[in-house]
Amino acid sequence: MNSRQTELTYRRAAVQNASSVGLIIILYDQLIDDLRQAISAIEKRDIEARSKAIKHGFLVLQQLEGSLDKENGAEAAKYLAKFYAIMRCRILEAHMKVSTEILNQQVLQLLDLRQTWQQLDPSNPPAPEASAASQSPMAGGVGNENENASWTA
Repeated sequence: MNSRQTELTYRRAAVQNASSVGLIIILYDQLIDDLRQAISAIEKRDIEARSKAIKHGFLVLQQLEGSLDKENGAEAAKYLAKFYAIMRCRILEAHMKVSTEILNQQVLQLLDLRQTWQQLDPSNPPAPEASAASQSPMAGGVGNENENASWTA
């Protein structure tokens, strides 16, 4: 089994065993990973890899937005909807300007918000190091295996 298959197997198991908050944390981890992959691609001047990572990041962000319970989520859902809209704009801006700085800022914001979710579900692992925001991304990705999962924030 190669490292990509191992990573996918690990992520599938994590998704299957996660609480609803845990699933949100997994999506945050994936979005952070996607942004780090985009940063790495910018540094390597790999336009195709950058575009692929950004595109996948937008899909993850869309999943996060779709998980919001706007009827029962009150102020938290409204705050998160605004946060995700701003995040989308900043990621698009970073993509157009080819800016690792903007992407690093978004990673740091996601790490901060992930920590808040972590406090709601301490059974999940700690966040990736904030200082690693500009380091090489993790190998692999989630892909579409989460499409049928449903959870709310």
